[in-house]
Amino acid sequence: MTGKSHTDPAAKEFALSVMQYMNDKCAAWKAAEDIDYSLYGTPIESTTYKFAKCLQNRFGVIPGITDKGYITNSYHVHVSEPINAFTKLKFEAEFQRLSPGGAISYIEVANLSDNIPAVLTVMRYIYDNIMYAELNTKSDYCQVCGWDKEIEIVDDGRGKLIWKCPNCGNTDKSKMNIARRTCGRP
Repeated sequence: MTGKSHTDPAAKEFALSVMQYMNDKCAAWKAAEDIDYSLYGTPIESTTYKFAKCLQNRFGVIPGITDKGYITNSYHVHVSEPINAFTKLKFEAEFQRLSPGGAISYIEVANLSDNIPAVLTVMRYIYDNIMYAELNTKSDYCQVCGWDKEIEIVDDGRGKLIWKCPNCGNTDKSKMNIARRTCGRP
């Protein structure tokens, strides 16, 4: 709405004021109708995928706007922005306070199975600084060969994306455990 990201100090106050305005509207509707209205802040991927496809169908593929299979919604920092995990969580915490119906933030992290102190540092930071957040990490397992690192997403040669174990070549998803998210508040 301002032509800038809400992470830009010149746009942040406007973004917070929009969230406050929406909260004030919810309070007014609640008082008028005796029904609880509230804001909910979530990346809800299945919905953002559907919205992205609808926008592509309606407006075409516009570079930097509708050229992805998702949109960033709610108060979340766009995935393309250069921001470290701690700054992102601290920033989004201010917006979570204005999402009383529920909120979740997330950070993408590499496989941290060999770096438990890093996981604990992030978890402590989440506990001390934000209402609810998750770590999106790769934690896969191939039941065919025992591979316990990241299972890849590859093109099957016909334009369809499939899961494939980089160790044994298994493509039977029913013989894989694929996890990309650890949710919750410590």
